[in-house]
Amino acid sequence: MPKQPVETAGGRLADLGQDHAAGHRSYVDQLTPGGRLWLRTKPFYAPPTEELTLCLRTFAHVVEQLGLGLGARILDVGCGPGWLSEFLVRCGYQVTGIDISEDMVAIARERVDAIELPIGENVEPRAEFHAMPVQDMPWTDRFDAAILFDAMHHFDDERATLEVIRRTLVPGGRIFIREGAKPATGSEGERQLIEEMEVYGTLEAPFDPAYLEQVVAAAGFTSVQRYVELDMLVGVGAVRHMAELLGEQVAFRLGRKQPEWNILTAAKPLGDETGFAVELEADEPWRSTEHGRALGLPLRIRNTGRSYLTGGPFAHGVVAIGPYLPQPDGSRRELPRLHLPRAVGPGEELQVDISVPHHLAAGSDEIAVDLVREGIAWFGDLGSKPLVAPIAR
Repeated sequence: MPKQPVETAGGRLADLGQDHAAGHRSYVDQLTPGGRLWLRTKPFYAPPTEELTLCLRTFAHVVEQLGLGLGARILDVGCGPGWLSEFLVRCGYQVTGIDISEDMVAIARERVDAIELPIGENVEPRAEFHAMPVQDMPWTDRFDAAILFDAMHHFDDERATLEVIRRTLVPGGRIFIREGAKPATGSEGERQLIEEMEVYGTLEAPFDPAYLEQVVAAAGFTSVQRYVELDMLVGVGAVRHMAELLGEQVAFRLGRKQPEWNILTAAKPLGDETGFAVELEADEPWRSTEHGRALGLPLRIRNTGRSYLTGGPFAHGVVAIGPYLPQPDGSRRELPRLHLPRAVGPGEELQVDISVPHHLAAGSDEIAVDLVREGIAWFGDLGSKPLVAPIAR
C-alpha cells in the first residue's frame, strides 16, 4: 500500500516520511544497467534528449551569471554523477563536489579523472569529491560560488542547508540555484514525483518559487534575484511571437503564471568579519623601468585572512592588484589594475613585480597599492592597510 504523504511547511511538495538519506545512498544500486550508463554519460545520449539542451543551457547561464575568473573555487552541491563538475573543471575552475551517495561520488571522480591533459595553457584539472550530507560540510569562507542544479528538492531542511552553504562561501560569494517548481496539487507532475519517492525512497519535494525566494533570504543571503527562462530562437520579423514572449514575462512578474523552474541567484553579505585580509610590503621604492616608460615595484603579498585570494583574468570576485594615487580628500585616483598571477591561500605569501605607466604618476611623489575584489570591495575598506611607497628620484 502506498505511503501517505506527510504534510510539510507550506511552499513545497509533501513528504512520504521515509528514510530519505538511505534512499539517496542506495539510489544507484536500484537503477537498471541503462540507468547507470546514463549517469556516466549525462547529459550526452544518442539520440539527443531534451535533458541535453536543458543541461547545456543551464551551464551557459551559470557561467554568464556568476562571471567567475580562472581558478575560482566552486562548490557543486548535490553533484550526483558529476557532469556539472566535469564541465566546470574543463573551464579551469577548482571544483569541490558534495553528494550523500558514495556511488555518485565514485562516478563523478571517474568522469574528472578521464579528462585528457592539458585542458588549457598551464591549466590542470582540479577537483575533489566528498560523500557526506550537505549539512556536515566543515568549510568556512572557502568557495567563490555554490551551484545547486536540481538538488534542493532532495534536502529535508532547506533553510538549515542553505545556512551551511552560506557559511562555506567567501563574503560576497554567490549561489546559483536551478530547481524544478512545485507542481499543482493533483497534477500529473505531482503524481510522478510521489511515485518516484515510493520506488526509490528518495525525497522529491520541489518548491513554490515565491517560497524558495523567501527561504534563501531567511538563510542570510542578500541580492536575491529570481529569473524566468525564455530561451528559444525567434524568427527575424516575428513580431507576434515576440509580443507573446513579452506577455508571458509580464504574466510571470504579476504572479498570474508560475514558471516550470526555480532559477535564482543570491550573495553572501560581506558582514563585519569578511575573511579577507592581507599585509603588503616592499623593501624598495618605485623605480624607473623600461627606459623610463614605467615605474616598477617588487611587492610582497601575505594572505593573513581566512579566505583564498583568487587570481586570474578580471571577473566578479577575482582579487586584483590595484595601484592608485592617494588624493587629499582621501579618495583614490585609480591606476590600471594588475592581475594576481595565481591564487594565494590563507597564510601563503606571494612575491610579484608590478609596474604602472610612468606618465600616469607624473607630479606624484608616491603611489599606493591595495588589493581589490572586483565588483565587491577594496581591501583597505575591509580593514587591511594599503602600502604607500615613494617614487625614487
